[in-house]
Amino acid sequence: MKITTNTILILLGIFVLGLVILIPVGIVAASVLAPAPQPSTDAQATLQSMVTQTIAALTQTAPTQTPVPPTAIPPTSTPVPTATSIPTSTPVSYCDWAAFVKDVTIPDGTIFETGEIFTKTWRIKNRGTCTWTPDYMLVFTSGAAMGETTALRLPGYVAPGQTVDVSVTLTVPARAGHYTGYWMLRNPSGLLFGSGDGANKAFYVEIQVLRPRVELPHGEVSGTISYPSEFNPPMTMYFQNVLTGEVIQFSIPENHMDFTFLLPNGTYYAYAWAPNYNLEGAYVYPDGRMKQFTIYGGATTYITISDWITTHHVPGP
Repeated sequence: MKITTNTILILLGIFVLGLVILIPVGIVAASVLAPAPQPSTDAQATLQSMVTQTIAALTQTAPTQTPVPPTAIPPTSTPVPTATSIPTSTPVSYCDWAAFVKDVTIPDGTIFETGEIFTKTWRIKNRGTCTWTPDYMLVFTSGAAMGETTALRLPGYVAPGQTVDVSVTLTVPARAGHYTGYWMLRNPSGLLFGSGDGANKAFYVEIQVLRPRVELPHGEVSGTISYPSEFNPPMTMYFQNVLTGEVIQFSIPENHMDFTFLLPNGTYYAYAWAPNYNLEGAYVYPDGRMKQFTIYGGATTYITISDWITTHHVPGP
């Protein structure tokens, strides 16, 4: 092939154009790929000194902040619990209502022997709003009845706030033990009521019954003979039963001034007769009439024989 001048010029132009394009590209690539130059030691020291001085200057010239005190938190007060109001109860009132005041007679636990008769009296107040009339009654409700009486009328009118004494006669039971009888009031409609908050508490009588004492059939009479002489003659003592007239006699030797004899229970007159001197002495009142004395089983009664006269003494009361 024949190379012409035009061809050579064309090839040369292409070569030059390629160089123009590749040279800038190579420069750029070289700058990118080449390692960054390291600063020298002196330059680093100088830079570090400058930074240090700058920080120190800033520290000295910067104004210090005044510390702000912490805001005080006000103390919180513990809430005081409020007292819960207690509802007040509505006062209760009854038309028929009683209140026990006291035992006028026979306190609780009074001791009796079997068969005795006693009167129990309560003092009661009208606590209600209605007036009690004689148609209101005290009635036995339970326990020991202690007699045939189970109901009795109030003695009169009792207005609210007034008191009344209510009595019932009772008989002690025949056997020893502890007895309690319960009583309440009854209005004309037949409704029972009493004391206490519910007007339903009974009044009661409480007694203690002992076994009857075993009474001995005999007692003693003891005394002194006051004879008007230093010498006491022999004499006979007479004891006359006041009720039956029966006479019991005992002999007393001479010069015996004291005596003791056993007599059946009863009431007596006593006198002594000295037959050798026709003188009679007796147990007398100051006016000279014979005085009675009583002999109790197991007990001793003391008398004095005096007032010596020649006639028989007249019995006194």
